[in-house]
Amino acid sequence: MLKVVLDTNVIVSGLNFPTSNLAKILILVASGEIANFTSRHIVNETRRILIDKFFWTGEKVEAAEVWLITFSKSVNPKTRISVIVDDPDNRILECAVEGQADLIISGDHHLTDLKNYQGIKIIAPSTFLALIAKLNEE
Repeated sequence: MLKVVLDTNVIVSGLNFPTSNLAKILILVASGEIANFTSRHIVNETRRILIDKFFWTGEKVEAAEVWLITFSKSVNPKTRISVIVDDPDNRILECAVEGQADLIISGDHHLTDLKNYQGIKIIAPSTFLALIAKLNEE
């Protein structure tokens, strides 16, 4: 099973646009077809963005947090990484390293420009969905 870390932009977009391709990635996580790793930072960042940028409130935010924690494996990164100028993106790398992920799925150029970090490939959601489609054909 593929082990992934979803960047907060993928999670937030998938939650806000349930018919989007990004929502398909969340469905793969919920169905157990891929193993997603998360951390307290990712959960908190997702919560913050849902509230500040999409004006989610109360029960809806709580439900999103419960979903993320329920369908992900939580890790507590022990090593601090500082290779990207946008510091929250470093937390994504930390989670991926701690979880020994195969992939980071992100639409953020700060991450995708790296392409790879310590053997962990960093790919766009569209690339990931194409990869899954190809694996399902085999």
